[in-house]
Amino acid sequence: MRINTDWQFAKLPQVECIENVKDVKALLQEVAFQTVQIPHTWYEDGNAYEGVTVYRKQLTAQVNEKNQVFLQFDGADRWSRVYVNNQYIGEHKGGYGAFAFDITDAWIADKENELVVLLDNRSWDIISPLTGDFTVFGGIYRDVHLTVTPEIAFNRTYYGTEGVIICTNVNEEGNGIVTVEVHTKGVADGAQLEMVCKNSEGNVVANQIVAAETADKKYTFTVEKPVLWNGKESHELYTVEVQIVKNETICDTVTRRIGFKTVALDAQKGFFLNGEHLKLNGVAKHQDFAGVFNATGKEHQEKDLEAILDIGANSVRLSHYQHPQHMYDLCDENGLVVWAEIPFLKIARSEEFLENACNQLTELILQNMHHVSVSFWGVQNEIAMFAEDEETYRQVRVLDDLVRSLDTTRISSAANLFCVKNDSELNKITQAVGYNIYFGWYYGQMSDNDDFIEKFHAENPNIPLGITEYGVDCNLAFHNTAPKVRDYSEEFQAMYHETVYPMFAAKEYIWGTYVWNMFDFSSGIRDEGGTKYKNCKGLVTFDRTVKKDAFYYYKSRWSTEEFVHIGERRFKNRLVGTMDVKVYSNQNEVTLEAQGETYTVQSDTGVFIFKDVPVTEGTFTIAAHSANCTDEVSFTGVTQEDTSYVFVDKNPGLNVKNWFEDAVEEAKMFPKGMYSIRSTCKELLESDEAMQVIEEFNAGLAKQMRERMAMIPLERILSYMKKEVTEEQCKELNNQLTKIRKGD
Repeated sequence: MRINTDWQFAKLPQVECIENVKDVKALLQEVAFQTVQIPHTWYEDGNAYEGVTVYRKQLTAQVNEKNQVFLQFDGADRWSRVYVNNQYIGEHKGGYGAFAFDITDAWIADKENELVVLLDNRSWDIISPLTGDFTVFGGIYRDVHLTVTPEIAFNRTYYGTEGVIICTNVNEEGNGIVTVEVHTKGVADGAQLEMVCKNSEGNVVANQIVAAETADKKYTFTVEKPVLWNGKESHELYTVEVQIVKNETICDTVTRRIGFKTVALDAQKGFFLNGEHLKLNGVAKHQDFAGVFNATGKEHQEKDLEAILDIGANSVRLSHYQHPQHMYDLCDENGLVVWAEIPFLKIARSEEFLENACNQLTELILQNMHHVSVSFWGVQNEIAMFAEDEETYRQVRVLDDLVRSLDTTRISSAANLFCVKNDSELNKITQAVGYNIYFGWYYGQMSDNDDFIEKFHAENPNIPLGITEYGVDCNLAFHNTAPKVRDYSEEFQAMYHETVYPMFAAKEYIWGTYVWNMFDFSSGIRDEGGTKYKNCKGLVTFDRTVKKDAFYYYKSRWSTEEFVHIGERRFKNRLVGTMDVKVYSNQNEVTLEAQGETYTVQSDTGVFIFKDVPVTEGTFTIAAHSANCTDEVSFTGVTQEDTSYVFVDKNPGLNVKNWFEDAVEEAKMFPKGMYSIRSTCKELLESDEAMQVIEEFNAGLAKQMRERMAMIPLERILSYMKKEVTEEQCKELNNQLTKIRKGD
């Protein structure tokens, strides 16, 4: 049963580490609690408390001496220690997977029991993630369950799986192979294990009865010629019910929904589902939602799914950690191919840290192996931002080996930073490689995206390549008739996607792409483009109320639902004269009615541009028609520019492009063979003389570089320090570095 109501909560800033707490009862005597409901987070924008907190609940349940009692948390962020009646039960290190404890020995029958959870959301070098461009909110932010079972039961403490793990495959004859791994507690002689598989109509298609053994064991049975789960085309699901039965009495039951499919990758031809080629048109998402942050409910997850289906995507990257079970259920039910991953974004050089990453990966796989939608297990994201060396490779290999040992039916995968070299070992470990590339936003030009992927494929023709992130930030308050990088306008975001996506779509060898991001999401470290605490690369706003123009561009490329949508509609005030009107549609022809005139444009790109539409002073309406669809928007003709549409950065920071006018001047400013701010942190760290210059320039920067030891250029780190260093100071730093020859 869920036990989400009437918990007591308090912050404990006086506690340095929950591991040092010896007497919980004494600790809580003077604490002032407030009543909260689960799911819960204490996070607030601008008041992001990081530290120890406590949750407490009084509870009774009907339990006899032969019962077992389990306490399960679907998610608590990020280091938890659990107590029952002042007795320490256990701990969990990790903010995203489910975990459970056997609390039978601490439970007092027919009396009120006290549950206490100490929780710490701070970064610890033994728990992944160590860092990331997303907020670690804290809280018991998913459901809590109390389960009472007979003395013969499934072991719900086994990696949060409820003791039953199911994996499916399809053999060469087209038959479904179901593998059921069972973990039990207290199984006695004479007990049986009954496994029944039913189709979506409730008909039994396979069953098996075996003697229940005390030892953990795997069982396999066959479903003849099942209907395959085939993505959005058809998504047939089956149900497997596993029971422990003794003397014709059911002792315990666990039910899982499953499906049957095969997946494969070809470095030249891309992704294959059930032997048929499928281009993965995907979006990435975080789990948070405006107003509740990470403490989402099913209604929030279903709202997200609705938008993903509306845009026409056939795949979703559930980044950068394990998401709620209901989200995986929704992907199963709606045919979305899933990339699932763990929060491994930076390494710590310890076996304890690696063990924690392995534990989180094991939880992710075992808890979600039955979800037929899951096709990729991601082991790392942008790990090279902070380190790329033999220890990095070793840890990633350990994780990749773990994937392959636990599940041979899916694809091990990794998402690399743009600065990972084409011949890097990080491209040779996992079965699938994705690149997170932001040419035309953080660095380079939009056209560089095409050059980058062509060069990678030419040098690595046997490595399956996908694009796991690409996108730009957008603030809906800003607009521009001539959009440019860093103006944060809705028009630039749309132009970027309209320019970059066709480059990816044209490459048959690219197995798939994931827009970063489907939704704006929380990032407590951000203050960019006029927006605090958010990464605004989403195609949809944080509160899910507005679908940006770029959303409709992708809908025009991916969706089969007829639609027409007039773009730039929030750019209301237009100068009197003429304007270009942009319309999105998945039809071949769109008609526009404006100012008493009718215009017709044909396009096969999803984008329709109507040039030189008259703008008269005052409010006027434009209507677009295509097939059976109509859209209508009002604009206002004005005689002066609306300056509120222009983003003004009060502290613009580093912009190296201002330093030179042509390639000759650029070459002088960044001479070959010499260090510069374009050198990577790793290169600079290899030079004592260069690091001395940087230490004198800014000790905090030097410390940050030593922590990162990355392939990332110093220039990019400086661009994030606009509140600490001026452009002139950066130019002087570059001048000093260019006096030092590499290798000296």
